Amino acid sequence: MMSIEDRARTWIVGGDTGTSSETIWAVMMGAAEPKDSWRRGYPLDPDDFGRCYRLLKLIPEWRERLPEVAARYPTWRFLVQNWTLLTRMYVLTVNSGGRRAPKMYDLMQACIEKGVTP
Repeated sequence: MMSIEDRARTWIVGGDTGTSSETIWAVMMGAAEPKDSWRRGYPLDPDDFGRCYRLLKLIPEWRERLPEVAARYPTWRFLVQNWTLLTRMYVLTVNSGGRRAPKMYDLMQACIEKGVTP
């Protein structure tokens, strides 16, 4: 099996990335603080969450480290706290062939709002 670092390096140059999954990658890899504030992305919708989900499926060792992302970027705090539920909602949607996940989207927006509000 490839090492975590090798899997991470392979993933970052692949096509299934977005700012939220790249944020997870950057924190886990100890990358320098991004200069652009938009680079500190969080998943805004189920599609964004899906990219994060697939990254963590490739590197499951990072799942337990998600609180590190929330510690660096407080907007992530409630997303991370609800990650297991969001994952279940995402998997159910994908497995049922669904293209929309309005309840998941609503939960994500509530988590983001709570994370943004001090």
